[in-house]
Amino acid sequence: MTQSVPNTHTQWLEVIFLWIAGVSAAMQFAKLSISYDAVMMHYQTGATLTGATLSVVGIAGLLFGVFAGMIANKIGYLKVLVSALFLGGILSFIQSLLPHFSVFILTRVLEGFSQLGVVVAAPTLIAKLSAPQHKSLTMGLWGTFFGVAFALTGWLGKSMLDQLGLQGLFLSHAFLISCAGVVVYFLLRKNSVLDFVPVIGGQSRIISQMLTIYRNPRALLPSLVFLFYTCTLVSLLTYVPRFVEAERIRATMLVALPLISTGGTFLAGALGQYIMRPQRVALMAYSGVALNALLLPFLLDQTLLFSVIVGVTVLFLGMIPGASLGMIPMLARNPVEQAQGYGLIAQFGNLGATLGPPTFATVITAYGISGFTGLVLIICCCGVVFSLLAGRIQTTR
Repeated sequence: MTQSVPNTHTQWLEVIFLWIAGVSAAMQFAKLSISYDAVMMHYQTGATLTGATLSVVGIAGLLFGVFAGMIANKIGYLKVLVSALFLGGILSFIQSLLPHFSVFILTRVLEGFSQLGVVVAAPTLIAKLSAPQHKSLTMGLWGTFFGVAFALTGWLGKSMLDQLGLQGLFLSHAFLISCAGVVVYFLLRKNSVLDFVPVIGGQSRIISQMLTIYRNPRALLPSLVFLFYTCTLVSLLTYVPRFVEAERIRATMLVALPLISTGGTFLAGALGQYIMRPQRVALMAYSGVALNALLLPFLLDQTLLFSVIVGVTVLFLGMIPGASLGMIPMLARNPVEQAQGYGLIAQFGNLGATLGPPTFATVITAYGISGFTGLVLIICCCGVVFSLLAGRIQTTR
């Protein structure tokens, strides 16, 4: 794929609005995170089924993530992005009507296609709108969209939920994501930098490429390191604050924890660039998560200290995506392998986001904070193993 007009300067306004579009799409996860208890109460469902409403958004990316880029390449990234944003607005509006639970679940599954369209199209457009000397900066900005969405939703969405209820929360999201679609369309529809020349391959080539990706440890291992992060993050942000009885501290955690996670991602990037290999950063991060999680059951009655340890846990957890993404250019032997690695990370990320919340919900319901800690320790052991394996691969730089 090539761009028909070379871009010599970064179009910051357009980049920022594309980032806002990503934030509005990530709120499809965040809005269910903060309204978890309200949804469970309204529909009278158990923790596992309610946890599924949080995670099913990832199913579309899990099943169709490999093909989403090809579709966007064929029909146009801007069309895919705007369509995905409008689809998200329509589905949030339907959710604001509080339909039957089966319809609600269906809208959540369809929101996965909205989410997938945004995360495939928006970063591609951002890269095209960025001058070469700014691409690391703009892609770093894009990498914060998930944490920022959770922080904003925890800050503003919680008060909306308290004052306007579930209907008001979902309707507000419908308005935000639809407005993002309108603004992005009119801002970018005549932008010549975004003219693409599509590259179309045959189906046999696609299947062969997929098999190559899964057999290549240089792409597979960073993705497995990333998988166990996505299993844990959304669940930790959703469930752990509920162990805190003090309403003010719990509300603060809903805002602060996503920001701490984002800070951890930036910290991992700096460590991996200047001090140690990303594989060692991932190893240190998983070890830090495990050690801090071990303390949580013993601090449940000490609210302030418990909250601090949760914050430190999230900081270490937030370092893992920075380390995983940093491994790919270090391990990849050529640009093709690098692109394959990023694609596989997206797919495994959706796998973790789909399986994590209902699994954690079931374990926490049965065993409380001790169950949470036990599951985190198992996940961290897996993360440590794959970080060590990735560390044994000879790097390309």
